Amino acid sequence: MPGPQLDLDNIQTLEALQGLLPGFVYQLRRGPDGHFAYPYVGEVVERWFGVNREALKSDGGPLLDCIHPDDREWVMRSTMESAEHAEPWSMEFRMRCHGGGEMWLSAYDTVRRLHDGTIVWTGFATDITERKELEASLRQSEAKFRAFVETASDVIYSLRPDGVLTYVSPNWTENLGYPVSAAIEHSIDEYVAPEDLPACYAFLDHIARTGQKAGGIEYRIRHQDGHYRWHTSNLSPVLDAEGRVTEFLGIARDITERKATEEQMQRLAHYDPLTELPNRTLFYQILDHELTGARREGQQVALMFVDLDEFKPINDRHGHAVGDLLLRQVAQRLAGAIRESDVAARIAGDEFVVMLPRFHSVEESRAHAAAIGEKIRAALAQPFDCDGVEVRISCSIGIALFPLDAADGPGLSRAADAAMYVAKNAGRNQVVVFDRAVHGAGAIGYRGY
Repeated sequence: MPGPQLDLDNIQTLEALQGLLPGFVYQLRRGPDGHFAYPYVGEVVERWFGVNREALKSDGGPLLDCIHPDDREWVMRSTMESAEHAEPWSMEFRMRCHGGGEMWLSAYDTVRRLHDGTIVWTGFATDITERKELEASLRQSEAKFRAFVETASDVIYSLRPDGVLTYVSPNWTENLGYPVSAAIEHSIDEYVAPEDLPACYAFLDHIARTGQKAGGIEYRIRHQDGHYRWHTSNLSPVLDAEGRVTEFLGIARDITERKATEEQMQRLAHYDPLTELPNRTLFYQILDHELTGARREGQQVALMFVDLDEFKPINDRHGHAVGDLLLRQVAQRLAGAIRESDVAARIAGDEFVVMLPRFHSVEESRAHAAAIGEKIRAALAQPFDCDGVEVRISCSIGIALFPLDAADGPGLSRAADAAMYVAKNAGRNQVVVFDRAVHGAGAIGYRGY
């Protein structure tokens, strides 16, 4: 027999929540005779699992049978245990889709018992297939950079237009550390980062004015231990009979890990992961910016190409682990030999560049660049201790000056590259300042930005 019908308020609440989720809201009932039915379930189940939504109101079996055979026993067992202990239930499991495929769901619900022995679970399920596939892929990756986006349990909440919370789900505590009682009848001002509050209130005002649900706002919220977590929220208005917004129903998701991942990805896009120096892309962006300023102010910029001599034999003799350690130590010595305003970068395997801004005269830039070049050459000529292996290496350095030797970044790079090859061909382990009359900027092929 189907369970009692949902009252209108419950239907409105579930429908409002349904509009916020990328999955479906549900209410599952188990009668005293053990029969399951779904008085309410989101319409997406028809498309995903090929079941009849109306038929589920009297028999929940077709949807429950879609649980993957390998997961069904423990999913049902844990569901019944949640009812036995009157505890919220949260689980990730697989479902068989309409057409033969599979998908992962993350489900959360709360349970209550009726006086006649009926058990009622009310909750929501979201599609986490993409996240599961990403996790599996990243576990197999051998790349240096390894990161993934963890989707934490969502927090369901309601609040008044003045920003005072009227309800938060139990996983508020799991997510932020505070007891639920600390949130009810308290303003979001107590939790949201002060810098983010204006945007949050503007978001509430927009929904109140339009009467339409909205999502995607991102903000920081304080954990009980004092640090901030990043959340994103979807929000739906609850209207009274006159169409006025009386409160908002929302779902907040913790995106702290995603934010950290984005920041790390931004860093990896611009920094060499081995040496932590700027990479080719970032370096030439900085160079272009500095040349623009120098051109405007009538100043000089020096560009230095630093190429290690006979690096490949070190890799061949001692292995790539020693070679990598050597490159890291070279980067450290390089950074230690230049000014705070200078920029060093690794642009290829054993190739480094240094930019020296901005000088007021050609004489000053030439003298300073030559002195720094010699300082670098001497520093790299000292023995390196690579995990007990003593390694000796030298470098060839080419220097070019802007605007004396070239009027733009590519031309300046060609000139510095040409000077570096002159140093190589002259016996290595030396510093050469570009001389157009002697070297000729176009004489040697340049690998470019």
